[in-house]
Amino acid sequence: MLYRVSQSPKKQQGLVVVMITAALLVFLAVSALAVDINHMVVNKTRLQNAVDSAALAAATILDNSKDKDAVDAEVGTALNAMAASTGNQEIDFSTASISIDYSNDPQDFTGTATFGASDDVYVRVRVDALEMDEFFIHMFGLEKAVSASAVAGPSSGQDVVNNVVPIGVCIGDGTSDNDIDPEDGYHDVTGEEIVNVFGYEVGTVHALKVGDSSLSEMGNGNYHLLDFGSGGKTVKEGLGGSYDQPVKIGEDITTKPGGTVGPTGDGLNTRFGDYGGGLSASDYPSDYVTTEPTNEITIDAGTGEIDSDGSYTYAQYESDTNACIANGGSGCASNGVAWRRILPIPMVDCSGKSGGATDFTVNKIGCFFLLQKAPTNNSGTPAVFGEFIHSCSVAGGSGSTTSTTEGTYKIVLYKDPDSGES
Repeated sequence: MLYRVSQSPKKQQGLVVVMITAALLVFLAVSALAVDINHMVVNKTRLQNAVDSAALAAATILDNSKDKDAVDAEVGTALNAMAASTGNQEIDFSTASISIDYSNDPQDFTGTATFGASDDVYVRVRVDALEMDEFFIHMFGLEKAVSASAVAGPSSGQDVVNNVVPIGVCIGDGTSDNDIDPEDGYHDVTGEEIVNVFGYEVGTVHALKVGDSSLSEMGNGNYHLLDFGSGGKTVKEGLGGSYDQPVKIGEDITTKPGGTVGPTGDGLNTRFGDYGGGLSASDYPSDYVTTEPTNEITIDAGTGEIDSDGSYTYAQYESDTNACIANGGSGCASNGVAWRRILPIPMVDCSGKSGGATDFTVNKIGCFFLLQKAPTNNSGTPAVFGEFIHSCSVAGGSGSTTSTTEGTYKIVLYKDPDSGES
């Protein structure tokens, strides 16, 4: 008799429970790590925002003052302000390593930077090993810290500028002393300092707005005002600094006929802490420095010759402003703002002047230092005077495809060449 032997497998009791338990442990471990990783990502972003702000603030000061002590102080102030802001309570810079580096090239911080008046200087702010609160990551023998860096400094020249004033001047022949290759923006090929930019000599005094149409280079009825909107209110607010629409090199801009003396003075004089026409200090703060030339600058109605004693210049203003910044505003105009007397002004091709409202092509955006208060009545020949300067920083705009350091530029962020990030 034959017997059949059963081959049925033995039951594996409890195996499913073991597998589920193991899977749960893995899931819990991954979840725990995810909590810490997400926490690190959030605070990495917060830290990056902090160092970006600190680098931009530092570069703004450095751009004019070249004062490393003032920059170092500003970095500390900016970082502490960010740490104290809402949502950043976990950021404690006392646990981190903070370094500030300088260079004349935003892509190379290996050398020693020079801080001459004409040097472009870039600043790098680095925060390393900023410790974060640990939730579960320590269970795996790991530490939790974040780092970030930012580089900031001047851009090349701007093709579009957003905060010009509604005044236009006729450009010269448009050439500059450094129309050579290569150029550094401040010296020609022989090493001589540039004195001519856009056909204007740096340091010369010009009538930015005239008080007699016979002196206008823009045609009869024009006093060098530009049409940025109708009415005296628009003129004074624009001259006070409220205009933020883009003005692009190569595009046309329209003149505003008429002297509009009162609104012109009301707007420009806010920069000296002098208020009229309903404008207020809260909206239009004074410059830090309100010093004017000893003797009033005038213009001859017949010849157009400008009489200036040279007793106060941009060089002195720059020195005074930097002293204000270094002292945190002490001894300067109360609630003042640095560089308010620097005016970005469209420089236009006036060859097609015809009188009345006229369209002119913007060739460049030039920079002028407002030397004295503007007149508010028609007494005499009321004109606005400015000293032509090589270049100036602006708040808004976009870059040109042509690299240049003349005219307007911005303080911008650059990629840190040593960050290791793509």
